[in-house]
Amino acid sequence: MTRRKWLGLGMALLPLAVAAGLYLLLPIAPQFTETAMTGGIFRVLSVALGWPLQWLPFSLTECLVVLGIPTAVVWLIVAIVRCCRRRASAYRLVRVLCWVIAIGLLLYMLLHGVNFYRRPAAELMGLTVTPHSADALAALCVKMATEGNRLRETLPENPDGTAAVMVDLTAAGEGYRRLDDTYPFLRGATNRVKPVLLSHWWSYTGISGMYFPLLAEANVNVDQPAWCVPFTACHELAHTRGFAREDECNFFGYLAAIHHPDAAYRYSGYYMGYIYCSNALYALDADKAATISALVGDGMRRDLIAQNEYWQQFEGPVQEVSDAVNDGFITSQGVADGVYSYGRCVDLLLAWEDAA
Repeated sequence: MTRRKWLGLGMALLPLAVAAGLYLLLPIAPQFTETAMTGGIFRVLSVALGWPLQWLPFSLTECLVVLGIPTAVVWLIVAIVRCCRRRASAYRLVRVLCWVIAIGLLLYMLLHGVNFYRRPAAELMGLTVTPHSADALAALCVKMATEGNRLRETLPENPDGTAAVMVDLTAAGEGYRRLDDTYPFLRGATNRVKPVLLSHWWSYTGISGMYFPLLAEANVNVDQPAWCVPFTACHELAHTRGFAREDECNFFGYLAAIHHPDAAYRYSGYYMGYIYCSNALYALDADKAATISALVGDGMRRDLIAQNEYWQQFEGPVQEVSDAVNDGFITSQGVADGVYSYGRCVDLLLAWEDAA
């Protein structure tokens, strides 16, 4: 291969070098990441992508998966066949693939990856995260159960006794709007969440929602129990606001849900908050967790049982592979406990209660 061709391949790898540099250097400069990357480049790019795309009534991410991936596979097969016939085509294929992969990884870093290394949410909010006793956690569980029971009584029911919730995903960001003045870093241009049409099949992966960075698009599994959808929507919107860590997105998802004008959102926030807190309490003191479980009302208890039954039907190898991939991805971003980091939102919830 000529020197000119080697230079062409080298140029194609420049975006990859920039992405690698950000991955290695940003963890040691959180203030720079906060100001220049999350507050600067990410915000500009995410608004430019997310604001216009949110008005599409369908999930563009789903379209890319359903149509884009098969198209790309067919194109790759055709390109490989041509390469077998002409040597020159092989160089062009490699160069195109290098450009696509390098630019894709750079865009991922700018639209999501950098946000793993910004200042922690607790620091941004002036919260002090400290170890708490089982009693403190139990008190928070009682609050979650009490508020959940109260809101559950205001909701209609399905024939099977579960909550009949109609979720308006176009207004998912209303809870964040009520937090904007107090926490300006939660302002965002994207306030609509996209329902995924193939949600039932998506449930086999065990995933309830997804943020696709390259489109700055928040997607939600609408086949899951309806009372879980509002919290998931608020969680995914936290990603559009520049937060990548799952525990922080759970925390902000909870805050946005309980501040939402729609009672269905508020119930979903307290409902999911109770699940995270009671799971954490069970690990600390199973007896206390069992005692507080008795405070859960009949309606909320039916919802908890129905949610467990829903996800149990999708357990299997697909979900196991999905969990392993998700765990590996989160760990690769510097989050040592991987998928278990989702539950660390309890530390933030306790710190929030202390500051209230």
